[in-house]
Amino acid sequence: MENPISSLVKKYSGIKYAETYKPCNPDLIAEYAGLLTNSGHAWNDELSSFYEISNGFYYNGIYIFSVKSEEVDEGYDLAVQNVKWNIAERFPGCLLFGRSDEEVYVFNQPENKYQILDFTAWDEYYAFDSLAELFEFVITERV
Repeated sequence: MENPISSLVKKYSGIKYAETYKPCNPDLIAEYAGLLTNSGHAWNDELSSFYEISNGFYYNGIYIFSVKSEEVDEGYDLAVQNVKWNIAERFPGCLLFGRSDEEVYVFNQPENKYQILDFTAWDEYYAFDSLAELFEFVITERV
């Protein structure tokens, strides 16, 4: 059975103007996961699965950050964004993995959920049980 996030990335990569990127090297994913978790951030297998398919995603103002990619501007790097916004201190055990115009996408490991938060007040708009659910929600509301 195919991974749900894999199916969705394949499905939505076909949308006009959607951008997917080369799969990330599994060793680099493991390195980033270790660096991030050792610095107080979150990580899980579903995030690894996403990056093994596409090292980031862009569509209509929606960004899923990359893991040290030469294809994507450094400003959209996962580690850069988490340091920039001081996520480990602001939200211990969480990972900022994407954003859109006025929202950020966070994996909240202590609560085991994926959240869409307001970009200014950081209040929760929506929560999902999986990355696949969040990903499908944000893409379909813009198609």
